[in-house]
Amino acid sequence: MGKLFRQFLSLEGKRALKIVPQYYLGTVLLVTLFAAVALCGQKALGENEDRGAVKIALVMNDSYIENFGLDVLQSAGAASTVFRFSETDEADGMAGLKEGRYDGVMVFPPDFVDSVFSDNFAGAAKLYSPRLSNSLNQGLMVGIVEVGCSLIKVSSAYVQSGVAAAEHYGADETDASRVQTDLENALADRVINRAESYVTEDASGTYGRTLFQYYFCAGLVMLLMLGGVACGTLLKGDSKALEDQLKMRGIGAPLLALARYLSVLLLFFAFYATVFLILFFFWLRWPDTFDRYFAITKVGELGYWFLCGIPVLLLAAAIVLLVYTFAANQIGGIILLFLITAIMGYASGCIVPSAYLPKLVRGPGRFLPTATMLHVSVGGLSQSADVRGTLVVLAEALAAFLITVGLMAWNRWREQR
Repeated sequence: MGKLFRQFLSLEGKRALKIVPQYYLGTVLLVTLFAAVALCGQKALGENEDRGAVKIALVMNDSYIENFGLDVLQSAGAASTVFRFSETDEADGMAGLKEGRYDGVMVFPPDFVDSVFSDNFAGAAKLYSPRLSNSLNQGLMVGIVEVGCSLIKVSSAYVQSGVAAAEHYGADETDASRVQTDLENALADRVINRAESYVTEDASGTYGRTLFQYYFCAGLVMLLMLGGVACGTLLKGDSKALEDQLKMRGIGAPLLALARYLSVLLLFFAFYATVFLILFFFWLRWPDTFDRYFAITKVGELGYWFLCGIPVLLLAAAIVLLVYTFAANQIGGIILLFLITAIMGYASGCIVPSAYLPKLVRGPGRFLPTATMLHVSVGGLSQSADVRGTLVVLAEALAAFLITVGLMAWNRWREQR
């Protein structure tokens, strides 16, 4: 029986290799379609990868904020992802603005802090930027400065209250000065390192990756699932006579399911390996461009991403086999697989990031197999091991395979009645 199963497995593998050209042609068409969706999504969500961070030059004329003003702005969550700050003088800032080295120059006047305390907006900071005029980034930059002003006023009130309390309880001038210094240092440290005071959560729906990186991982998941459409000829039901002969020779539903599963997995692995060979070529040829788009600088990081995607292959192959077994015929399997993939892909954020989906769809979508597959793939690109997600993917693959075995056994039993 072992020799017969190996021969049967070899035949299934050869059948899989014969449809490789058909599979790759279908994949190219799907890549074209998904690339169009990704570009439209990128444009709709307002992200431009070529733009990069907005470079802002800061001119600190007020000695009160000169020491820690840059640290405060760089520690702002929104500022760290949108802006790149550098401190300079006004002459260099304006020259850099004309030369294109800076996208904007923000000048803090010598009486900036006094104007904050007196609410005198004539002494407020000024942003010079023809590029950011009337843009969202200008509003964000102004909002960050307004928050900084509020922090200065609140911190000053705390310091003054502390000094007043110390003097009330008999502190002399030296002790009061020390209390003031300690409070100022403590509040400045709290403002600069305020990330320690709260827990941040990514609300972009792209798991902290750029839109390009997110859609690339989503594209891999969708292409693996939709690639099952080309497996119709491979997974079409065998004749009843052949299945009876296989059963008589000891190849029952479990071994038949295993052989078909491995043939689909072979096809998927060939596609997956080809994708990463192309990525490896681009990494060798254009390392800087590759780092810009994928944030990968070492071949080990690319290999880690490749290995993290192996469980995704296992689950995708198991789902495809399950769908065809449930449909019981080639045409029904193709239609059902396409519908299931489209629904799961949309609900799990593979077409539109989940943060932009209705809550009614986003909630259940988190528990779909495609959502876990996407999370594991993005985690591999981020070089972070999603152990829980990987275990869930493997458990779902095993469950799908066992259900397939049960369906095959049920179909055989029903046909024999």
